[in-house]
Formats: sequence, C-alpha cells, structure tokens
Amino acid sequence: MTLLLFTILLVSGLCSLSSSVPRRFHVVKEQKSWTEAQQYCREEFTDLATIDNMTEMEKVNSMILEAGAGNAWIGLKQGKWRWSLADREFYRENESEFRNWASNPPNGGAEKECVARKHANGKWHHNKCIERLPFICYDGGNSTQPYVLVTEEKNWPDAQRYCREKHTDLASVRNLTENDMMIKEVRAGSHEGGNGEAWIGLFRDGWEWSDGSNSSFRYWGTGEPNFGTQFLAVTTQHIYNKLVLVRENKTWREALQYCREHHVDLVSVTSKRVQRWVRARAKGASTAHVWVGLLHSYGVGWYWVCGQTVCYRNWTQGHDQVDSFQQRVGAVESGGGLWVSNLTKTDKLHFICTTEEWCD
Repeated sequence: MTLLLFTILLVSGLCSLSSSVPRRFHVVKEQKSWTEAQQYCREEFTDLATIDNMTEMEKVNSMILEAGAGNAWIGLKQGKWRWSLADREFYRENESEFRNWASNPPNGGAEKECVARKHANGKWHHNKCIERLPFICYDGGNSTQPYVLVTEEKNWPDAQRYCREKHTDLASVRNLTENDMMIKEVRAGSHEGGNGEAWIGLFRDGWEWSDGSNSSFRYWGTGEPNFGTQFLAVTTQHIYNKLVLVRENKTWREALQYCREHHVDLVSVTSKRVQRWVRARAKGASTAHVWVGLLHSYGVGWYWVCGQTVCYRNWTQGHDQVDSFQQRVGAVESGGGLWVSNLTKTDKLHFICTTEEWCD
C-alpha cells in the first residue's frame, strides 16, 4: 500500500450509542498512514470517523478548515467480498474466503457488486447487482439436494429476498467440492438459465466503514473515487476554492467592485454551512473585520448582494437592529465570525469574494 500522509485525521468519540446521540469528532494533528490512524483511533478513542449525513459532513469540514489543513483520513475503506448467508457457524476456518474466479478478481468500484457463476464450468464472474439472472438458493433443510436453481430471472436483491423467504439464503460456496457438486445439481436445469449464469450469495459493497457501520452516506468529490488507494481521505480544497480572502484594505463599495471584476461577487452568507467557510477564511485577515456582501436599505431591510433577504442570522447582539431609514453594510469578525453593522461604507477592510455564483 502506498504510504499517504495527511496533516490530520478524524476519530469518532461515540459509536455504540443510540443514533439520536450525536457523534463527537476529534482532530489529531499527527501524520499517519490510514492503517496507523485506524490503530491509533481504536486505542485512544473508538475508531476512525464514520459520517452519517450532510450535517456531520459539514461539521467535519469545518474542523478541517479551522485546523488549517486540506486532507484528513476518515473510516471509509474499500469493501470486501462477503456471503449473503452470514451465519459464522456455517463456515469452518477460511471457508468463507473460498473463491473460484474465472479471471483475476475485480478491483472494485463505488457501487455494490454481485457474483454469478457459469453453469458449464462453475467459474465466477462479478456483475452489476441490478442485472436480471436466474439464481441458486441454498436450502439448509435438504441435506441431499441443498442447492436449488430458480430459473426465473431476478436482480440480486430480489433473488436474495426470494431465497430467504422460500429456502434459507442465496447459495454460499465454501470449497471446490461444493462448487463441483453445485455444477452437477444445477446442470439439468441450465438449459432454462438463459445465458448460462446464475446469481450466488457473494457480494461486495464498494466501500465500508472502519467501525462496521452500515451508513450509506457518501460525499464524493469530482472524479472520485479514483481507486488509486483502498482508503478514503476527506478534502476541503473544493470549499477553499469557492472563497477568496483578499488582503487589501478597501471600502465596502470598492470591495464589491473588485470581487465582481476579478472573481464573481462579495460572499453572501446565506446558511450555517457558508458561515463555517467564511469564518475559517476570515481568520487569515489582519483587519479586525472583513467585508461580506451584506447590506441594509429602506423598505427591504437586511439582504445579500446575491439577491436573497437575510434568513440565516449570526449577528453580534443588537447589531441587526438599525433605523429602517438608514443604509448600512455588514462585515464579519475576523476572529469569531459574528456579523457587525457598526461600520461605515468608508471604512477600509479586507474582504471575501466568491468564485462561483450561489445564493445557498
């Protein structure tokens, strides 16, 4: 495995509690490979971080931003092949690892993959699970003929459901002897099997979490996953690329003009998510506040230069209360990110531009 080092990694502080209890994430500022990071997290905390939803993803991104790093290991890794029939007592040592691939085993993908076997030679092939094929069930109650070929074509999940309802499960193959026995038992019905393939119980999810969580949440960047590694790191570079802190002292109007000429606009902080990004960017300013695209006018109140009225709010106490006849502009604290309205249009500050149009 290529040794990839990143500045920080994330660990889950709560794992086995109810899903209603929010996870705690911790930042560890040490450079480690994914395997080393996993070991460290399991010894010192619970495990590498599992991310269940967009709220947690934004929280993690915020932590990375505030730590000043671009990448961090999380607990997502490339999944392993496993059998639908998961009863451990069914398998002796290493029997669950038996494979009979027709060629080299597949490298994997981002989606779930399922396995079919050829009737003629018993060799295995991986297919997309949505394909419709005949399938082979295992019937644990029939010791003489445990394998049942069902010639009705179904996708893999439907075949699994059928086998579990009518028999025991989709067929597991524990060794070459069983594979050969299956060839003999289903060969009689293979003429009804269409292309001569049938689903068995082997499948693989493209990615799985280090702590064994069944979370299906993914948030791939552009061009990902690229399968250059078996492990996944979170990156916030795409977030940084949307915001530009300009370290030049300009009035609010000059800042607006500069952003529109050189980028897209002054930033509109229309959500808590954008607020996190802005707060992280603002920390790089040497002025006490930075201009954002916030302004107040008679009859409208506070609104953003992107055209949206202010719904999400992060005001310093009392600063949202201004005379309705006054025209004001807003800024954010470079240290804490709270909004202020006590500055004039002639004050000169650093400012934050956007590189994309949005009114999030």
